[in-house]
Amino acid sequence: MSGFGRREFVRRLGIGAAAAAGAGAVLAPGARAEDERGFEEREVAGGPSDFLVARHVRLRGTQREIGRRLAEIVKSRHAVKPASVDPFMNRARREWYRRHWPEFFERSRGAADAYGLDFETATVDLASLMINMTPPGPQCSTAYYPPGSTSSGHALLSRNYDFTTGTFADFMGIPSAPGGRPMAGDPYVLESHPDSGYASLLISAYSPLGGCSDGVNSEGLCVAMLGDQEIWNDPRAMEPTRVAQAGLNEGEVGRFLLDTCASVDEAKVALMTAKQYYRGAPCHFIVGDRAGRSFVWEYSRSHNREYVTDGADRPQVITNHPLFRYKGAEDLPAQKDPLGTYNRYRIVRDEIAKANEKRSVDEVKHANACVLIVDEPRAPQAKSTDRTIWHAVYDCHEKSLEVDFYLGEDAGSPKGQRRSGYVRFSLGPQ
Repeated sequence: MSGFGRREFVRRLGIGAAAAAGAGAVLAPGARAEDERGFEEREVAGGPSDFLVARHVRLRGTQREIGRRLAEIVKSRHAVKPASVDPFMNRARREWYRRHWPEFFERSRGAADAYGLDFETATVDLASLMINMTPPGPQCSTAYYPPGSTSSGHALLSRNYDFTTGTFADFMGIPSAPGGRPMAGDPYVLESHPDSGYASLLISAYSPLGGCSDGVNSEGLCVAMLGDQEIWNDPRAMEPTRVAQAGLNEGEVGRFLLDTCASVDEAKVALMTAKQYYRGAPCHFIVGDRAGRSFVWEYSRSHNREYVTDGADRPQVITNHPLFRYKGAEDLPAQKDPLGTYNRYRIVRDEIAKANEKRSVDEVKHANACVLIVDEPRAPQAKSTDRTIWHAVYDCHEKSLEVDFYLGEDAGSPKGQRRSGYVRFSLGPQ
């Protein structure tokens, strides 16, 4: 984090302050408070008149304490109630987390504390506290740059998060109540410093307790999740579970890696030995580390095989089609949509090739700006459109993040959009 000190950072909005104000206390908007264990929050982009409100939350303590505080956010601000779940499946999920992801197991115990429940006997799903709901997968453009390809000598991850501006009801084609929040309307920049597991800096738009759209950890491992449109558009292959299962769903994969892995090699082993499924949307992932190694992790249409595509110490690009199916950009299908997945892949790859051999951060940002979602043909009755909700650049050496958020439409602004400008965050000394 930069630009303001600890005292100026704090802005608690509707969250129970455990040490400063007593459990369950609610602060009025604009009030300030500070938790002696280091729980702080501040709005960093957007506001009531904008498309989104982005918040930076910094948390220190045990994983259980961190989980309780995150659950207090979704409970008090977003009015989330844990859903009922099959008792046998709930037991299986608890056991999987206990054995394979103890960091999230402890955060889920903290969520139970926030709701006044016993985690071991609860009949509701305390590990899936979703805000604003979200069935579709993101359609994004992402590139990993190894240290040898950047002017700073730092590994970078540059990621466009493209998503609908609509609500869950808009997407499902059902009537919605006035004032419903857009699915991507409340992204959280989560900075966690737990006493077990690695510290991390990440963006989570839907599941602050266990989800991660993109992020970096204290060891310099970075990860981003992207939708796989080839499977999404194939009705023969689409088989989402819709309900939670034991193992990792698509939204949890990134957080699992950031909590538990320090390098690309560790991440490969962790993924190869972890049960995985997709709950709402088929996705694939790009993972990189500070040493310059990267890989893309993908699944077959049946989800019965996994594929690893190594970056080979060169910049690696991924959009929304599986890399393992194509030898290179020359094998990609022709596409009418100028910002379709195959064309975005070609554009980012070509922009990277045109830049200096040692690319500056500005050149990295430019490559992703060339595929910023600006406008697209839509039916006149459409209630929403797709936009690049944020562009994030993670520095694996500094463990930092620069992120620019979409705030709304404005014909007088560049590319017809109001955007926040880049806001910088850092994990800082560990």
